[in-house]
Amino acid sequence: MQDKTMLTIDAYNKNISRYTDKFMNYSPYVMHVIDFGGLLENDYKVLDIGCGPGNVAKQLCALKRLEITGIDLSSEMLEIARVNVPDGVFYLKDSRKASFSLEYFDAVVLSFSIVHLNDDEMKEVLTNAVKWLRSGGYLYLSFMEGKQPGFEITSFSSQPIYFNYFQESEIEDLLKGNGIDCFRSVRQGYLELDGSSTTEVFLFGKKR
Repeated sequence: MQDKTMLTIDAYNKNISRYTDKFMNYSPYVMHVIDFGGLLENDYKVLDIGCGPGNVAKQLCALKRLEITGIDLSSEMLEIARVNVPDGVFYLKDSRKASFSLEYFDAVVLSFSIVHLNDDEMKEVLTNAVKWLRSGGYLYLSFMEGKQPGFEITSFSSQPIYFNYFQESEIEDLLKGNGIDCFRSVRQGYLELDGSSTTEVFLFGKKR
């Protein structure tokens, strides 16, 4: 039986066009990326974990001259990311197994990438992400609150995708324990297919 990750990546690979059409320039998310980009300086080294089609990286590069490194498990997503950010470097890597030099990056982005991890995997990925971030560097993190983990049908995929949900206080405590001070938190609603609303959380942090 395939695990949650392989089933999720297969769904993304087969629905890449629909995903990109919806989220490449999705204004409720772009506004947070623009705010985060205002914290960065030209020539900053940025790691985008779960970079998808390069939407966040492209938006950041429209604001500043950046050195982008992106990782994702979807080969189809990475093909599009390389087109969207031609100067970036993109790797087919599992965030749970990735390795980078300690304190190498000036900023690390995790835009709705931890939502496909179980609780233990999330803790490991975030802990490693902080290790790769230099002192004084910035972290961008987004995720959802409010439901039990499991497979769901989405607006862009009729194939089930695994989603996990986390509490903001839990995430902030984990980051604080790893040396990240969260200085901005935004909560907003996302309208689901059944008419319900899911709470999305956007956090900005700085490494001590």
